[in-house]
Amino acid sequence: MRYAEGCQCPSCGSTDSAVIDIRYRPSLKREVRRRRCKACGARWNTVEIRIKERRNDY
Repeated sequence: MRYAEGCQCPSCGSTDSAVIDIRYRPSLKREVRRRRCKACGARWNTVEIRIKERRNDY
């Protein structure tokens, strides 16, 4: 399986971020990561969602 990750800062567009903490959300049945941008200091959440691979995705 492949994973897509939203680690581009929604404020400044930088891809340099750090994970502050990870929490499990029972309502979503997923882990939620709190991120902080190293360039501007903005904070946002990301949720890991599994993407189903198809045979023609190469």
